[in-house]
Amino acid sequence: MKTKSRTIKCLLLMTGMTLVGCGLFGTPPPKLPTAPNLPSLLDCQLCHADVHADWLTGPHAMTQVDVASELAEERAGETPNEVLHGADPENCIACHGPTAVLASGTTSEADALSVFFTSANGAFTADTSADHTDNWPNVGCTACHNVPDDHPATLPTLALYDSEAGQYASVDNTSSLCGQCHGTLRFAETDHLTYDAWALSKHSLTQQDVADELVAERDGETPDEVVNGSDPENCIACHAPTAVLANGGMSEANALDYFFTTTNGQFGAGTAPAHSADWPDVACTACHDPMNPGSPSYFNSSTKQHETMAGTSELCGQCHGNLRFPDTDHLSYNVIAGTGGMGVPDASTMPGATCTDCHMFVSDVDGSNSSMFHGHTFAISVQEEGGQSTVSCAKCHPGTFDTQATVTAKIDEWQQEFETLDATTQANVAAAATAMQGVSDATLQAKLDEAQFNLSFADSDESGGFHNHVFLLALLNDANTKAQEILTALP
Repeated sequence: MKTKSRTIKCLLLMTGMTLVGCGLFGTPPPKLPTAPNLPSLLDCQLCHADVHADWLTGPHAMTQVDVASELAEERAGETPNEVLHGADPENCIACHGPTAVLASGTTSEADALSVFFTSANGAFTADTSADHTDNWPNVGCTACHNVPDDHPATLPTLALYDSEAGQYASVDNTSSLCGQCHGTLRFAETDHLTYDAWALSKHSLTQQDVADELVAERDGETPDEVVNGSDPENCIACHAPTAVLANGGMSEANALDYFFTTTNGQFGAGTAPAHSADWPDVACTACHDPMNPGSPSYFNSSTKQHETMAGTSELCGQCHGNLRFPDTDHLSYNVIAGTGGMGVPDASTMPGATCTDCHMFVSDVDGSNSSMFHGHTFAISVQEEGGQSTVSCAKCHPGTFDTQATVTAKIDEWQQEFETLDATTQANVAAAATAMQGVSDATLQAKLDEAQFNLSFADSDESGGFHNHVFLLALLNDANTKAQEILTALP
């Protein structure tokens, strides 16, 4: 049985920060090539069987057929050298199987393409397929982990195996490691821009937001009081969950203390970001288990374990809803679901639509920013070349909301309608609360409780009134009506 501490250590290894201790169980892997100073997958599996089992089910363990298909569809008539260094170069080996250059019979990336994929007269064809599959390494352990000769005495470090140079290239953190292949950090002309899109998003700029909140709302509190006190708020869990893996591992409270300055152990007006080079933001590994990145997985900063989600909306709802923290005031997930109002019927503006249908929409237009970003700006609109935009609304509303202008106009209209009603409702609920002071009428008190709850629920949405607009207006109208009934009933 895998112990909790063992799982924590396995996760820490993924960020290159500590050693893994795992059992000696698992299905024997295929025979893979070995080379001086690089262990084989079999070597790794002996101590890391559970990590290996996770890896086997993910896309990093299934890369050869993808390369074969691309060679057949796009590179027919080209030699391996032309694929790598021709007029339109593409280095398949570097990302899909970097350690393939160490296999028997290979000395270069071009050799690896020749060995592992069929060709005719030295050129790829429409019938090119995978070859020598038992020796293809996929994106194996040593593609991302530089394992020292004296391991386990010395710990592995995060590094990308550079198949062209035949040595490891150092990286700053897990996200920059992912960005070597899923972004432009190694190949500037790549069309895989997930990392670049993430770098444009708010998920990559979270430390200052936390610092500002600590200054504004947590003056005089210690890190432990912020996380575990009478009014707890776990900033780390959502703004940078993998921050707890820094320095070999720490608690969420310790992470707050490490990444933000204090005075005499307390936050205050002078609180600012600290150790920013180590701050991971909402890193790739906050939402993706690196051993099986194809399944949405929430990294729980308390347990230091990845938790596989039932769907993408459930992943978003850990932080943008109450799925992890029942008392949170970030409830977009709940508002979109259209449930949970007091005395307000459940309702959904777009039944069946998920968070990622809108916020991670990917166009099928080859070469568009939308297709290359893979949804990781999390914006409903992506700017394209030539001043055009790709908007997610067009998927369901073609011809109506298929430009930035039409979408912006509708968002502005709904937000203004919400803002106007919200201001009126807030004023009336506040007046009703004042009028109820000293009044012991159970019926009226229940109305006030419901009015305050529904108003707070509506205001907890993070879209300013756009998410599930009909439900938001229903919440405000109900709260406003109950407040007016209280004011009418009292002299």
